[in-house]
Amino acid sequence: MSFLKRIRNFFKLLQWKLTTSYTAVTVGSLFIIILIIGYLLFSKVLVPIDILNGVLSPKAWIQIVSQNVPPEWRYILSQEPIDTELLSMLLRDDELQITFFDLFQIGDLEIRVRTTGRGSVFILDPNGNLIGTSNTELVSENLIGKPFKLGTLPRLESVLETALAGEVDPERLFVTIEPNESFYFAIPYYDEKNQEVLGVGVIYFESLPTENDIPANVLAVLSQTAIILLLAAGLIGTLFGFLTAKGMTQRLRKVSEVTEAWSQGDFSEFITDPTGDEISQLGDRLNHMAEQLQHHLRRSQEMAVSEERNRLARDLHDSAKQEALAASFHLGTALTLFEQDPQSAKNHLVEADNLVDSVRGELTDLIHELRPPSIKAGEFDEYLNEYMIEWAHQAGIKATMNVIGFSEISLEVKQAIYRIMQEALANVARHSTADQVQVSLNYRENCVELEIQDDGSGFDAQKRFNGIGLDSMRERAESLDGDFSITSSTGHGTQIKVIFPI
Repeated sequence: MSFLKRIRNFFKLLQWKLTTSYTAVTVGSLFIIILIIGYLLFSKVLVPIDILNGVLSPKAWIQIVSQNVPPEWRYILSQEPIDTELLSMLLRDDELQITFFDLFQIGDLEIRVRTTGRGSVFILDPNGNLIGTSNTELVSENLIGKPFKLGTLPRLESVLETALAGEVDPERLFVTIEPNESFYFAIPYYDEKNQEVLGVGVIYFESLPTENDIPANVLAVLSQTAIILLLAAGLIGTLFGFLTAKGMTQRLRKVSEVTEAWSQGDFSEFITDPTGDEISQLGDRLNHMAEQLQHHLRRSQEMAVSEERNRLARDLHDSAKQEALAASFHLGTALTLFEQDPQSAKNHLVEADNLVDSVRGELTDLIHELRPPSIKAGEFDEYLNEYMIEWAHQAGIKATMNVIGFSEISLEVKQAIYRIMQEALANVARHSTADQVQVSLNYRENCVELEIQDDGSGFDAQKRFNGIGLDSMRERAESLDGDFSITSSTGHGTQIKVIFPI
């Protein structure tokens, strides 16, 4: 058996089927829950496309960002000289918050989720020189104090001219690079007293978190923390399933062991399972069935004993009793005629002796039929041979027996062979008018074969008879998965062959 086949057979066991089903249900349920919660959460947190296209217009973007400009920015920009290190540090610490969502609140505890875009902020002085950057990968800190490269973003030159001139037209300050994905805009910062331009902020969004990113965000969650959760849930589900399935299979194994004992005729033990579930109910029903079966077997045995007694009574009445009565009449007649006609008395005594001998034969047959062959190991062949010799002496028919090989067979098969041979020889003596019988017992590798051949008158094997002898032999053979066959024709004797598997 191959390794893969052994594994397949292993997982066919009920315990492992239940274990894998528990694992699959646990992991699958958690996976679906994560998908649902992830979708609902990200659909609330990320920017809806309809809001992005309708509500968050260029003017709205500029207003939102302008209203949320930290006051320290204006303070730093109004200083001379400008502290560029402080400004860059503040830019790197701030996140570009787009929306927020109150997840849930318990008392004073409030859980809020906010959406931040992947964006960058660049601050320029009135002369167009870079004085602060939040994205050192896109614009290096080494460029601070130098003119900002106009090729960093498309159409940046016209946008910066508009912003440095102090104009606030959103359409001229806003540039869309990819719809709903990336854009930038410029915001001029004024001196609140003199309304002079202190600097310009360029806010650039590389990837705006929108509803289109829900699948990617859910996949990111599943590929990180969710994998750990699924593995943990799988291990817990497997352990729980294994323990649950183990207890269930042990209970079923107990049911199997008890029912196997019942099949062997041992009703000394019953199923004990007080849990009250379906397996326990099955055990109670099987116990009830076993009790009914015991009752049925007792009734069957009583009926069989009664039928056997009636059969023996009929046999004794029809054969031995009638012959004994006839012998008694002959003896009485012989006593009456003993002095007057000795020769007639002698004839009656001879007839009475024949009848008594016949009664003895009938009784011997009944005794053999009643006595089961409790043969010891290795003595079965001798037992059959002794019976055949005694039968041949009584029937006056020459009989020979041939045994080929040897193999130990079960008591049931021995009894079946004995009874079939007994019935067959009885039929030979009663009906065949045979002069010779040959019995052969052949032990083969996986079967034992009994063959009984006589040279009698034979009969038409296709014709139905009222007797039960042939049917009885056939039933005995088939009850042990044996094969029974009979071959006969008028004037050519009869052959009976029975094969029992070992």
